[in-house]
Amino acid sequence: MTRIKKTRTSGPLGTRHRPAEEARQDRTRAPETKKKGAGLKSGSRHSPSTEDKQKQSAKGSKDPRHGSKKPIALVVTEAEQKLMAQPKQFKPVVQLSKAKEPTMPPEQELALLENDEKLLELLDKVDQGEILTGKDAKYFNAKTARHAELVALLGLEEDQAEEEELDPLAKLERTDWRKEFLGE
Repeated sequence: MTRIKKTRTSGPLGTRHRPAEEARQDRTRAPETKKKGAGLKSGSRHSPSTEDKQKQSAKGSKDPRHGSKKPIALVVTEAEQKLMAQPKQFKPVVQLSKAKEPTMPPEQELALLENDEKLLELLDKVDQGEILTGKDAKYFNAKTARHAELVALLGLEEDQAEEEELDPLAKLERTDWRKEFLGE
């Protein structure tokens, strides 16, 4: 790069620095607006406004305390003395008893048990060889026990015994062969 010699030129190289007074005169002022209120006047808490005074005079002087303004007698009246003189009854007037479940005929209860979907699902699981635990086992045991009670109550066991007499293999299934062979 070649060197360029400086030459004396006339004219300003930058903007002229003006004194502060001259700069202030040229600046345009923003139009003055009304100052926004930032809250109530100072001391308004201690000196109530005229509006509040007008409201109070219209209502009358209201007591700021809450509660009943009814006067209370400090002396016991004759009616209260009579009530206090009566003997107090500590015996309960009503007798409490446990609520009884609505009873239904055993035939209906048996029909409900035999159509119980949850019980049928659990029976299928037991037939497949699964072991029930927890709430399922308790539910299964309770419902099967109730079913056995209802069958005995209604006398349906005899019908099953007659069916087993017709089926010769049923007796073989009921016998415990371990006792005979193992001597248990």
